[in-house]
Amino acid sequence: MDDIPVIQLVTLWFVILVYIQTSSGGGGAINMILGTVAILLVYILPLILIIFTVLRLIDN
Repeated sequence: MDDIPVIQLVTLWFVILVYIQTSSGGGGAINMILGTVAILLVYILPLILIIFTVLRLIDN
C-alpha cells in the first residue's frame, strides 16, 4: 500500500491535536518545549500532506 506514510502522518496530526487539547497547564521547560513542537507540527503536517497529494497527482 502506497498510502501508509500518508495515513501515519494524518494519525500523528490527530495525536498532536489531542495532546494540545488535553495537556496539563503545568509549567516547566519540558512542557513548554513539547507544546512548542506540537504547535509547529500542527501547522507543518498539513502542508506536508498537501505536498504529498500534489506530487501523487502529478505522477498520475
